[in-house]
Parts: sequence; C-alpha cells; structure tokens
Amino acid sequence: MGSDRAKFCNLCEQNIKPHGWATHRKACERNTQKRAHDERVAESIRQRKEDQPFVPGNDGDLKYREFEVDDIKVVHHPKSGIPTQVHVFGDFKRHPAHHSLWSAPEPDAQPWHPFKSRLEFDIAEIALEAALNNAQTDRLLDICHCCAQKSEKFTFQNHRDIRAKWDAASQCFMKDVVSIPFTDKSWDFDVYYHDLWGWATNLLHDPYLFPHFHFDAQRLSKFNGQSFEQFVDKPFTAQNFWDAQSQLPPDAKPLAFILYADKTKLSSFGTAKGYPVMARLANLPTDIHNGQGMGGGYVVGWLPVVKEDKQHSGKPAWANFKATVWHKSFERILASLATKSNMGQWLECLDRVQCWFFPLILILSSDFEEQSVMSLTQGVRTLWPCPICLVPHDKLSDMTHCYPRHTSCDSQAILATAQAKDTMEEREEALKEYGLRDILNAFWTMKSTDVHCALSWDKKHFHSGGEWSDHLWIELQKYINGLGRDKTSQVDKNYHAFPHWRDQKHPNHIMNILFTDNSVHEDISKMIVYATHDIRTEQDCPLGYLLLRCVRLYIELDMYASLEVHTTETISSGHHTHHMFSAILHQYINKTADENRKNWNYPKLHMDLHIFDDVEAKGATWNYNTKLNEKMHGSLKDSYLLRTNFCDVAEQILQINQWQVIADRIHHHLYEFDEHQCQLHEEDLLEEEDFIVNVVNHPISTGGSFHVKLGSKQPLETFDAIEKAHQDDQAFGNFRIKLNNFLNILLPSSDIPLHDGKRIHLRGNNHITAHQFLHVNYELMLTEDKVILGQLLFIFECLIGDHIYPLALIHPFDDRDLNLFRAQFFSVRSIICGVLLVPDGPSDYLVVDTVDTDMFLHVKMMHLEAGHIVHV
Repeated sequence: MGSDRAKFCNLCEQNIKPHGWATHRKACERNTQKRAHDERVAESIRQRKEDQPFVPGNDGDLKYREFEVDDIKVVHHPKSGIPTQVHVFGDFKRHPAHHSLWSAPEPDAQPWHPFKSRLEFDIAEIALEAALNNAQTDRLLDICHCCAQKSEKFTFQNHRDIRAKWDAASQCFMKDVVSIPFTDKSWDFDVYYHDLWGWATNLLHDPYLFPHFHFDAQRLSKFNGQSFEQFVDKPFTAQNFWDAQSQLPPDAKPLAFILYADKTKLSSFGTAKGYPVMARLANLPTDIHNGQGMGGGYVVGWLPVVKEDKQHSGKPAWANFKATVWHKSFERILASLATKSNMGQWLECLDRVQCWFFPLILILSSDFEEQSVMSLTQGVRTLWPCPICLVPHDKLSDMTHCYPRHTSCDSQAILATAQAKDTMEEREEALKEYGLRDILNAFWTMKSTDVHCALSWDKKHFHSGGEWSDHLWIELQKYINGLGRDKTSQVDKNYHAFPHWRDQKHPNHIMNILFTDNSVHEDISKMIVYATHDIRTEQDCPLGYLLLRCVRLYIELDMYASLEVHTTETISSGHHTHHMFSAILHQYINKTADENRKNWNYPKLHMDLHIFDDVEAKGATWNYNTKLNEKMHGSLKDSYLLRTNFCDVAEQILQINQWQVIADRIHHHLYEFDEHQCQLHEEDLLEEEDFIVNVVNHPISTGGSFHVKLGSKQPLETFDAIEKAHQDDQAFGNFRIKLNNFLNILLPSSDIPLHDGKRIHLRGNNHITAHQFLHVNYELMLTEDKVILGQLLFIFECLIGDHIYPLALIHPFDDRDLNLFRAQFFSVRSIICGVLLVPDGPSDYLVVDTVDTDMFLHVKMMHLEAGHIVHV
C-alpha cells in the first residue's frame, strides 16, 4: 500500500514517500543544479584547452608560422611568466590570464541584504531617488503599510528605519582636520576620505568584477599581412603600465589608480562649492572603469575649499598657502596607499591565489589649473608654465620642438637645493627659475609614481573647452561677421539645414553663441567647415580661408586624439596632423601679426604636443577624459539642492552618495539574481521555439557578433499597397518587378538555391514587413568590392519559402555624370555603416567624416584607395 502512494523522483530515479517528498525534491534539485554547474565548468576548461591559441616556444617559432591577416599577438610582461600567444582575430577575447580558472559563484540568495526584503529595498530606493524628505518618507511608508500584502513582510515604520539600513550597508567617510600655519595663526580645514586600499580590495573581492582584472602588462599587435603592428587602447596595454611592472620585484603586480579632483559649484545661484576626489582602477577594462556603477568611478574624498581672503588674495604667499592645504589634505587620502607602495601588500584574491600588489597613481585626470596644483608648478604666468615639460613661457605656440620633461626626482632635488638657501628670498628665486613652489608634494609619498608623468592631456578642457571655444571659434566668428549680415545669416541657415544625427547636437543661431556647454562647442566645431566652405572662399577672404584650413586640421587632430584604439600608424598620422596644424597656424599668425592683437602663446595650444606621448604611455585619451568625472558632479549637486540643509554640506552629500553606491550595488546583485532565476526556469525551452526566436528576432550575424539589426517592425503590407502609397515617388516605380529581378540574381550569385528551383515571381498580394530602425555594428571591413555611398529609402523583410531576407531600397551616389535619381535594391548585409551627408548644391552631397572616429578613418581609407591627393 505504501509503495503505491510513493512518488517517483525523475532526478535520482527513486521512489520517495509522500511525507518526505518536498524536502527530498528541494535537496535533489540543488544537487542536480550543482552537478550541472560543475559539468559546465569542467567542459569549459576542457574546451579552452582544446581551443588553446598558438603559443610559440620562442621567437623562432613566430618566424616559421604562417599568419593570417588580422591575427592578434599578445605579449605579456616577462615577469608575468605568461608565454606569448597568437589568436585568430575572430577568436580573440580580452580575458585576463586567471579568467579560464575562474567560475563565478551563484548569486546571493538574498541580494537585497541588509534590507529585510526586496520590497523594503525597492521602497527605500524610491525614496532615495526621489530625494524625499523625512516627512515625505514617513507618509510613503504609511501608504505602503495600507497596501502591504502578506507575501512579503513589511517592517519599515518611519524614515529612521530606512536610514538605519542604508547606514548599515555603507562604508562611512573618515574625517580629519588639517591645520596649516599662516600669518602667525593656524588655519583648520576638514578633509573627508575613504581608505583607498580598502576600496580597491572591495573591488578585487567582487565576484562579478574579479574576472575582468588585468594584473600583468600586455603588448598587443595585429598582423597586417607583412608584420605585426602594435596597438594600444587600455592602460595595461600601454608603456607606463609595462614600465611600472618592470620596476617591481618578480611576481609582484601593479595596482594602478586613476584619480581626479576639481572644484565645482554646487548650485548655479549660490556660492557654495564642493571639491570631490574620484577614483577608478586602471587594471579594469576601460568600458568598466569608465562606466557608472560597479567598477566605475567612485567618490573617495572631499577636499577643503579655501575661501578667498581680501587681505591676502593675489599674493604669492597666499597661493602657496592654498597649495599647501591641498597637498596636506590629499596626503591624507593617499595615506593608506603610501606605505604599501614601498613594500607592497599581499592579498588573497577570489581564485585563492596570493597576489603581491604595489599600488601606484598611473593617471591623474584634471584641467590645466588643477594640473598646476597637483604638480606644484606656479601656473600660467611663470617662466615654465607647463606642468609636464620645461617649455619657456614665450615658446608655448612653438609646437615644432620637444622640451625636457619635468620629473618628480628632479623637482625633489630642486626643492632640496632651494630649501638649503639661507634666506626666503634666495629660496624663492631658486624655485622661480624652474616654476616650482616651496611645498612638499603629496604624490612624492607614493613610490613608483611620478606626478608629472601621471598628468594627462584632457580633450574636454584643452580642445572643445579651450583651444576651440576660447580661441579658434572667436577668431572665426570675427571673420564671418566681417563679411556682412547676409553671410552670417547663411551660416546659421546652413546649420539649420543639417540632417539630425545620433549624439549630435543641432544648435541654431550659432553665430550668436559665445558661452555654452563644451559638448555644444564640440559639435559646432565638427560642422563648421561644412557650413562655411562656400561662404569664406580663398578669393573673397584669403586670411579667413587660411584660418578655416587651420580649423579643419584642428578637427582632424581632435579626431585622431579621440580614437579609442590606436595603432602605430594612427599615432604617426596624429603626429603628422599636429605638425601640419602647427605649420598652417603659424602662417596665419605671421600674416595677421600687424593687424591682430590676438595672443596665441597660451598653454592649452602647447599641450597638444603631449597628446600622442600620453596615448603611447597611458592608452587612448578616453581613459583620462575629465568629462566622465565631471558628469558625476550632477548627482552631488542634486544632493546639495534636495537633501541638505545648506549647512556643513560635505558630510550630508557624501552620506547620500554612499547610499546611492549601495543602491547601485544591490541593484546589480538583484539583476544577477533575477537572471539566474530566469535561467533555471527556461532551460527546458523547445528547440522549435528557440528556432523561431532566432529566425525572426535575432540580429543578422557576420561572425561572432551581429552586424546589422532591424527594429521598429511595421504591420504586414502587400506590394500593391506599398506601390499605391508611394505612387508619386519614382524610386518605388515597378517596385515588385524590380525586386523579382534583383532576387533572381542575388540568390544564385550568393550560392542560395531558388525556392523549388524556380524563378521568384512575387505577386501584388504577397506581403513584406517594413522596418523603421536600422542598427549597424560598424566593422572596418577589408573588401575588394567597390564601396559606394547612398541614401537609404526603405528597409523591409521579404519571406521567400521558409527564409526571410532583409533588404533595402537605396539611392546610390555612384554615377555623377548621369545625375539620375535611380533606386536599387541591396541586401542589408552589404551595408557597412551609416553616413551623414549634407547637401552641397542641387545634386551634390558632402560626406561628414567628423561625426565619429570610425567614419573619419573610413573616409581616409577611401581617399587612399582612390588615389586622391588631399589638400588642406
């Protein structure tokens, strides 16, 4: 009788008694999931061993192996003990060495901890995001209690309960008081900071971030058919990371920090200022450390803002006092790293391997004013204003010479010599010769950190927010306004006529713009040549035209500086463009010297000299662009306006910032938890359903990732309906007949058999599906076919038999002589990328190659392949 009531468990293939069924089933499911997980890990390891990339035993092996174009060679630092590897391009993945041995654990079963339930976290997060005050929070909780269901217990009673949970999960900022003597009294300042070492180890112990950490320097190169050409993008692929590891003992690993600091106004109408310090780890890939949330930028400190004193402001002693406050405060922030930078620190990572880390400051991200403070140079009005090299103050516009670089060792020696002088006047005079201040630099406490080397070129403040907005644009406006109102108005009209483009601002009345956001200035500069090339001709305005040539070269230089991956060739081209820009600008300066009082001897122009040195040393410029850090100012300002009482605001702002960090971390864990739960419930999907999803919705693939994706699907339409709707558009004339002819040629030429072996004959009542969205995953493709430009008219999918073919109706611009408007069908797979075209007359278009770096390089290649001689 008992055996009849027993339930059969299909997981362990045993009969289980009813009263123990629930407990057994849960345990059996856990064991089954664990075995499945272990088998997947084991299979993954076996697969990696089978698919192991080519590992040359020595340099001789590399000479005798035949490589394919685009093969990737990875050379790890000799101290890493990792052999050189060569990967086929399609198989190359940017995984650190420990990645293959690491398996992420299952998500936390209670990712909302320390909150008692997911519901309570959601409520607390809403209150945080909406910046509810205490009374509003209490009211929200009253409403929640009224609506609460019994499925999740709701225990919050008032705002204090929520605050207690945030505080329980937060890592509080430490506060120190820095006392600095000045004018016979001591001035006290508050500095707030996190333990930087503790912050870094928290990231290292995060199971989702750990697989992405790179602890060894790499040199990457790509085979171009003749040799391997080196390329750099992330900091650990560049020279300074390599040099840092070379200075360490064997088996030691560099832990590289990226730090940012700058003052910001906390409100547009008040005088309150904040001074946040932000940190990122350069051992993480750029897309992670430049992102928001886990692994991205963190506020790790808050420096004191010294209020100006009318009695002392403007005096050298006051400037030295403010710099002393900055460095004594920053020394507290660096304190947890300084001791470990000398002897290193052992740390057990999540893969149970003990690592010997040596922290260093690899990159300092800041504007020019902040760079002068960090390096303790005396600023713009000194004999040597550059914080990176010893360029004389009257040679800043001379970009043809390279000057000796500052080093921390030299600065320390100069300061020691000056401090040995008998009088203060002699000391100041000795330091003045080198443009340095009589202060100990906080970064000197960090071994293997050279502050002058860590300072980095900043695209936002040096180009769009400096060289363009304050100089080239002002000069250009002067010439355009000098041509009269009609010409000035025409420039505005040309801008207004530009097609809209993704991430491209579309300003109106640009000739009236003097002060605006740096991003708007950047977009104006990208379009200015296209808006003025037919207005300021060489015949009508020779000097204005010469300036326009300078602007074009400046934009090209900016495009090279914006590349996210640099090769030896792009760095060389960038240097060449900088030399050309310098030469044309000097022509303009010399020709306008008598009538123009403009001073071109400014530091931001000189800083262009360091662009590509920084790329080779620290990777692409987006690794140290201040734009990412200044974007984080927004939430700090919001906290000031919405969550503080406007008194002693630093602690209140930092507390809210910590809560936001905790909310983001819990959100990430909840996402992983939900994904894991979905996988457990969806593993038994039918193959047929999976096939349908792939065919209908899956992006069109040309390898490991999608190339083209269609979206915004429209309702089915017949050919008759489409032709009727577009009867006044000659591009759609004989739409169905032309499509029949195109498919009867395309399919056989692509080795695709015709349906049932018969010619395709679509009828007027057959249906197609139109789309209004096209996403192209741009790839620099090597093709022997002719590359043409065209106007996209219509995108659709056509069902032939059991196969769906994505197609496009395009007006190609490849026949200038006939000047006919003729539309042709193309496979969507043949689309390489989107192109922004602007009208240039009734039938001509100009290709805007400055919308992004991919298009810039692609147009350069097209010119090169066509044998064009480019005149600037």
